[in-house]
Order: sequence, then structure tokens, then C-alpha cells
Amino acid sequence: MRRKRLGQAVWLAPLLILAVAYVILLVRIGTRTDLIGNILRMFVLAGEALFIGLAVWLVRGWRTPGHIALLHEGIYSRSSLGWLLVPWETIDRSATRSIGGLESVGIRTTVSPRGSRLIKVTRPLNRLLTGWDFTYPLVVISGGSDFQRIVERCIADPLERTKVV
Repeated sequence: MRRKRLGQAVWLAPLLILAVAYVILLVRIGTRTDLIGNILRMFVLAGEALFIGLAVWLVRGWRTPGHIALLHEGIYSRSSLGWLLVPWETIDRSATRSIGGLESVGIRTTVSPRGSRLIKVTRPLNRLLTGWDFTYPLVVISGGSDFQRIVERCIADPLERTKVV
């Protein structure tokens, strides 16, 4: 997968800046003992936990490379969210869309595919935000146009699935 680390670094920088800002805010609020100070302290601690958790997730994803493979059974992918196998039979439709300025292959499934728990949790959110159950950005896939063409052929013709190596 190409350019994956650059995208993660772009997200990591603002998260670290926000985490530092929240630490400064926590220090400033730390001397207050009234009700508002306690509420602000809880809010800042929750925000700090969120930003640090997202940063750890990004660094974890940086250390574990993502993979996408086309198999006879379906589309297999592994990312920092976990693993996912989308069988060809469960794919309802697919199309190429521009999501956030990136060309992506979006697929919709009829049933929840096999995968990690975190992937299954994010599936409804992904459908709500993008209109697709799963998206595969073509920019980070080596041979993205070939990937798109093969996926479309395999969805349209079950005999093409046997040709996938």
C-alpha cells in the first residue's frame, strides 16, 4: 500500500498538537476547586484520553502495514482496525467514487462479512458517512486501476473469480 504512512502522519500531527493543548488546559484548570473547574477537568481529561487513544491507534497502524488481496473467496484486507474477508457472494454492488478527494472503490454487502470486531463496529458508520460498507482507496493500492477492474469483473461474473491468483 502506497502513501499510507504519509496519510497517517498528516493525521498524527494535529492529534499531537491537540493533546499538548489539552495538557496545557489541564494545567491551567488544575488550580480551580469549584464546580466549573471540576467539570472542565473531566472534559479535558476525556478529550486527552481520546486524542492519546487516536494517536496510539495511528502509531499502531503505522507499525503494522496494511494489505489488500483478491482471493478466490473474496476480498481480504488487513489494517490497523483488524482483518476482513468479504466473500464475493455477499457483495451487492460496487462503484468507484471520490471520497474526500480520493478515488475509492466502494462495496456494499448484503450480510456482515467475517472480520475483526472493530471492523464490524465501524461498518454502519462507514455506510452512513460514505454510502458504502467498505471502501478501498485506489491511491494506496499498488495497481489501483487493475484492482478496480478485477473487482468489477469478479462481481459481475462468478467464473472470473476462479482466475484470480
